[in-house]
Amino acid sequence: MTTYTILDTTEYGVPSGNYDGSSQDWISDARLASDYYRGQGGIQTVTFTVTDFLGTMYLEATLDTDPESAAWFRTFEYASGGTPLTDYHPETVTGNFTWMRVRVEGFSGGTINSTTITY
Repeated sequence: MTTYTILDTTEYGVPSGNYDGSSQDWISDARLASDYYRGQGGIQTVTFTVTDFLGTMYLEATLDTDPESAAWFRTFEYASGGTPLTDYHPETVTGNFTWMRVRVEGFSGGTINSTTITY
């Protein structure tokens, strides 16, 4: 079993990774998905862990080999619904994905503790 962190701890208002500390919309770095190594597709479990989170995270995937020029599409939406959300949420996603990333929109409060992928 392999686990990668797609999005590390990100606190609203504090620059971290691709988040500049003020934008409400941004994208994580791409991480390898199950089909990158195995070539047969598979099941990935993505886990969202948040504290007082306000916003929406979209799990995006691609079938392409180069994440920089890839065609990305949404596979799952995780949203607070306008109320601060504290949660640990695993979600199973099936597909022949080579890369995955998280698109964050409307980030206006709280902390994204982590988003991980396991396969």
